[in-house]
Parts: sequence; structure tokens; C-alpha cells
Amino acid sequence: MVSKIFWVAATAVLQWLIVSSAFAQASVAPDRAPSGLMIEEVVVTVSKRSESLQDVLGSVSALSGQMLAEQNIQDFRTMAQFMPGVIVQGEEAGSEQVAIRGISRTRDGPSPVAFHVNDLFLDLRGEPYYDLQAVEVVRGPSGTAYGRNATAGAINAKWAKPEPELGMGGSYRQTDLSSKELRAYINVPLLGAGDDRLLARVAGFAREKDGNYDNLLTPDDADPGNLQDHFLRIYLTSEINDSLALGLRAIKYQYRTNGTNTVFSPSLKARQSGELEALGATPLPDDVRQVRSRAHERFGNFEEDFTRVSADITWSLEELPLLGNMDVVVVGGEMRRDWRSVFDLDGTEAAITDGVSEHPSDVRRTAELRFVSDNASGVDWLLGFFAYRKTDDWRQAIDVRSHLSPSTVGLPDWLDVISGPITAEVRIDGIHIVDDSRAVFLNTNLDLGELFDWPNIEVSAGIRHNRDEFTNETASSVNAIVTPLGNFPLVQEQDINQYAAFEETTGEVGVRWFYNESGMAYVKAARGYKPGLAQRIETLEEGVIQNPVDPEFLDSLEFGWKASFLGQSLQANMALYFYDYQNLQVSQITPGGIITENAAAASIQGFEMDLRWMPTASLSVMGGFAWTDASYDSYCGNDPAREQGSPAPGCDASDPFDFSGETLPASPEFAVSLLASYVVELNDWGRVTTSVQTSWTDQINRRGLGNDEDVVDAYTNSSVRLGWQNASRQIKVTAFVENLEDNSDLFFSAAPLFLGSDRPSQLVLIGNLPPRVSGIEVELSF
Repeated sequence: MVSKIFWVAATAVLQWLIVSSAFAQASVAPDRAPSGLMIEEVVVTVSKRSESLQDVLGSVSALSGQMLAEQNIQDFRTMAQFMPGVIVQGEEAGSEQVAIRGISRTRDGPSPVAFHVNDLFLDLRGEPYYDLQAVEVVRGPSGTAYGRNATAGAINAKWAKPEPELGMGGSYRQTDLSSKELRAYINVPLLGAGDDRLLARVAGFAREKDGNYDNLLTPDDADPGNLQDHFLRIYLTSEINDSLALGLRAIKYQYRTNGTNTVFSPSLKARQSGELEALGATPLPDDVRQVRSRAHERFGNFEEDFTRVSADITWSLEELPLLGNMDVVVVGGEMRRDWRSVFDLDGTEAAITDGVSEHPSDVRRTAELRFVSDNASGVDWLLGFFAYRKTDDWRQAIDVRSHLSPSTVGLPDWLDVISGPITAEVRIDGIHIVDDSRAVFLNTNLDLGELFDWPNIEVSAGIRHNRDEFTNETASSVNAIVTPLGNFPLVQEQDINQYAAFEETTGEVGVRWFYNESGMAYVKAARGYKPGLAQRIETLEEGVIQNPVDPEFLDSLEFGWKASFLGQSLQANMALYFYDYQNLQVSQITPGGIITENAAAASIQGFEMDLRWMPTASLSVMGGFAWTDASYDSYCGNDPAREQGSPAPGCDASDPFDFSGETLPASPEFAVSLLASYVVELNDWGRVTTSVQTSWTDQINRRGLGNDEDVVDAYTNSSVRLGWQNASRQIKVTAFVENLEDNSDLFFSAAPLFLGSDRPSQLVLIGNLPPRVSGIEVELSF
């Protein structure tokens, strides 16, 4: 508690002193700081048009390509350390657990964060971050620009664009944990230097890394979380003339592991309960970082391959009748993915919950057409059409060993006296999923100062109509008990067809007041939308039944302020928001497994502050602070880790617990981040750069069920870097230590261990931080 109070108070005082000092000097500050320094303007495209980060209506964070490289930000988890209010609970393939402002993903439901690469909607994480122009993060619902899957926000990673000059570079990184990375790029103006009619940029990445915790039954290079991945990509651009620009991108990515890629670790209570041994497992050590997994011996290793091709066309038209100047923008692409995920959800050599999901054909196609005005008349508008289609053919096999009573599988109650462990197999074949989405959206912006010579106020409004269809066809689903005499099916269904469709309208309205050249205040109301899905439930009484999930909605009201001080050497952005979160999709526990249901409503409110300060040519500081108050208004559910008694008032026997008032998962009350860099110029000897990064995150509730076992204590995560760069800026050597605190035993998400069991379960954990890492990186550029 003392540490928590110290961090929150110290950060608040520091940021308040900086801003207060800026206010005191604002009236006499020159156009530039005395040193002549200005924080470089950051241009983003989160509103589907290019505009300054400081002018965007809403809360947006942007990390430049230079910062991504200098701080070794390669994925969502490392990025979140610089963005208070963003929590990453796990990044296993197909289950990107990214939460923004307390809004997180259910175990198997759609993500509330819309993932994009180069403005292309993917609905999953992309390749590791390297050679990027920027990563843009929208915090809060965007009911017009992004529509579906943007209840919490959106993330867009943009590749570095080709340049009209020849250049190349690369780096090699080695750590004390047998982690090796080799990265390189080359930029070529194909028609000669300075000619932007045809430019090319090729980038490659290769990495080997050990896992974050120890499988006692495999060599070190087969520990859970180990990986070998690489990609090769090309980016072509062509400025055909002043009116027409083309872009073409392609990437081939491959990801391999030795052993099981997703291994859950039983909690300390589960390890000491004796339940694992009762199901045939060897006792596990008390160290939750150690497991005993053999799932890969039955199901094979994890594999992922994808190829993605995308293109964009921008055609600028001038002086059109009634429309004036306008850009026609087309963005589209296709991703073909082949992947196999092997999982061990109990972390033991016994097949308590082990399995594999094989997706030999996962194809995603996205297209967007936009008409964007470009006038100085005071009226701007954007009309867009969006289409997305995913087809996924896959199969799943799960081996389960659990405690079940005979009555649970439909036998007479009097046989329960002989209850004991039961082994079962689940085999689901011929799954064909189609996810089809269409949308049309319109946004207008009125500059009242330009139109009526009023104060510099702009009013924006947008609307988006979404239609989403889901089809789930399954050829065969068999749940069978395994006995020495053979397998006896409990549930056996053929040709299962499921369908769900949703048609919703979302939108937003906002006002921006540019009260001077360096400051802007805004208010924005928006509705976020996440579609439902087609879902089946397997029951012993009725077999496989359909249970479609309805969409969830989030209505938000946000007040913000963005300003620059001290000759634009200091930037401060603040946001205060209020959310009404309805029809939440939450994970519920049933005898058939974990399903998603609309079972809750919640209220969220919070405050965020971002600061960037460059007081001298040598020193730069970036800080962030977030306060989040997120709790359920109403939620009846189940918790298999507790003894079930009589249902709480207003709840029923299937969902007996009342979780109203409990904190939502992945929503720490306070979070703080700080990055400081200092450069020492050595003239002909180059320069030395020192950077220190630290973040503090308040305690987190893993599942939001009010269970003390779910609490992750508050923690800090810090890194230091010391780099030298020669005078010509062609050679750079950096030594680093990441995660100084060595928080390798922190886990961020949890699940019940014994699904369908007739006794209280324990928890298994996943999503721990990497341990302390030290190493060196050498970079060359020409």
C-alpha cells in the first residue's frame, strides 16, 4: 500500500508541477523554446485521414518507428509498458488478450480491440514489429472509423515507407537467455535516386528465443513459450503523378516451436491440493514457473505460416462539381494462414486437459473504399464502404481426465457412490466457419470559424451501419468416455449447422475548440459495437444445441484536453471518460466447457494523462498516468473454484454467484509509466545515449469474480539501456537490461482446471512476464 501511494502521489505531483510551470510561463513563452527545440509533430491516420496527433478528436497514442526500435518494442506486451491503461494478458496464437481501459476479451469470444496492419483489418495480431513508421493506438470506442471489434479501441501498425534514396541497415541482438535476433532492411529507388515513381523497401527478421518457464520433461529449447520465427517482406510504392499514388505490400511469416506452445501452470493451491495426483499426474514443485508437459508428444509441435498481400491506391481529384477536391482511397488485401495450436491446460504429463486445434485453411480478405474531401471551405466529409470475410476450416481434438459422478453422465444417482476419475475424448471434425462483415460509414466535420467567422470550433458527427453474419458448420462432433473395453460416446452429432446475423448502427459526435495555436479541448460521445457469434453448447440431455451470442455495446462520453507549452517543447494530453457497457460477452463455465454469454452490464470511468517534454537538446521525457474504475453493475455467473451453495438473490442454480460490484478483469485502478533519455555528444567520438524506462501497475483481478486467488499484486517493470553511436551515425552499439525486477512469476490470466468436474476446481495460470534479460545489440545503417 505504501508503494502504491508513493507511485501515484509522486507521479501526480511531478506531472502537475510540469504542467503548472508550463502554464506560468505560457504567457511569455516564445514561439520556440529558448533552445530552439520543438517536439516533432506526429501525423496519424486513425480518423482515416492524415492529421496531427494533437488535433485528433479523441484519445490516441502513437509510438514512432525510432522509439519502437530504440526500446525494442516488438509486440503488444512490450508496447503496453509505455501506455498506462493498456494491459496484455497473453499473446498465444488466435487468442490475443489485449485490454484497453478495462475492456478485455473473453476466452473464446471476439476481440474488443480492432487489429490493423497498414490500415488493413486483420482481427488478429500480425508479425513482430520491425522497421515500422509508427504504431497508433486508439483508446476508446470508434463508432465510425472502425466499427466492429473496436469497443475498447483499435491498433494500427504501419510499415516504414520506401524512400527516394538508397539505404540499408540491420541489427543483431543477443541476450543471456539464449535469445538471438537478426534484422535487416534495404531501401532502393528502382528508377534512380530522387525518383519516386517506383520505390522498394525489403525487410527481414529472424528470431530464436527460449520459453519463459521450465518444462521439466524437455530440453531447455523446448520450454513453453520458446519460438523460432522469421519473416521476409517487400513494400513497393509509386507516385505516378501528382494525382495518383500506389502501394503494394507482401509478407511471408513462419513461426515454429519445439514442444507445446500453450502450457498453463497450475496455481500453488492446485499443486498442493492432491487433485493432480488423483488424476494420474506426478507431483509438481511449488515453483509455478515449472511444469511437466508431454502434450506435444501426442499432438505435435506448434506451427504457424501466413502470407499476406495488400495494396492501396490514392487518386486525388480536383475541382469536382459540388464536391470540390476529393481523394479516392482503396485499401484491400488477403491473408492466408495455416496453423496448428497445441495446448496443455493442466501443465502435467497426464492428459487432464490436452489438445490440438488444426487450421489448414484460414483465409481473410478485407477491402475498404473511401471518398475523402480535401477542401478549405470549412466543410469536410468522408464516405466509406467496408467489407471483410473470413473462412476457416479446422478440426479439434481434446483429451480430458476429470472427476465425474455417474449421474453427471446420465446414469442413476445411486451409482454416485462409485464416482472417480473418468477419461474422455472430444473429437470435432470438418469445422467450416464463415465470418462475413459489411459496413458503410459517413463522417462530416464543420469548421464554424471558417464558415461563420466564429471562434475556432469544429463540430464532427459520424454514423456507421454494420452487418455481420456468422456461419458455423461442423461435420462431426463426438464426446466419448475412454474405458479398457473401448470408447463409449456420450454425445455424438453429425452435420451441425449454426447461423447468426447482426445488423447494428453506431456513431459518434464531438466538438473541438482550438482556443489558441497550441491548445485544444474536446468533448466526444460515441457508441462502440462488438458483434455476437454463432456458438454451440454440448449437453448430455439435448446433445449439441445452438446458443448464439448477441452483440455488446459501449456508450461513451469523453472530455479531453491537448496542449503544447514552452515553445512546443512540452506536450500534455488528458482525457476523462465515462462508459456505459451493456450486454457484456463474458465467459461462463458449463459441463461442456467454457462458453461465451451475454450475462453482464458494467460501468467504467477513468482519467488518463500523457506528457512529452524536451527541456534541452540532450534530455527527453515521456510519462503517462491512468486511473480506471471498472466494475460490474449486474452479473450472475459461476465460479468452479468455489463450493456452490444456494443461488444468490436474483441468480439461478446454473449461475449461482452474484458478481455485481466486482472489478472487471485486466483493469488495474492505477498505472504509471515513465521513460527518460539523455544524450551526451562526444563530437568526433560520436554520442552516448542513456535511457531508463519504468512502469508501475496496480493489482489486477484475473477473472473479475471476486476470488482472492485471482489477484495479481501490484508490480513494477523497469529497463535500462546504454548506447554508443559513432559520429557518422552508421554504427550503434547498445547494452541493455530488461525487467530489472525479474518478475518472472507474475501471471495475468487464469482458467478453471477441471471442466465439468463435480467438485471445486483450482486455477491454472498463463501469461507471465519474461524474466530479467540482459544483452547487447549492434546496429549498422548506410
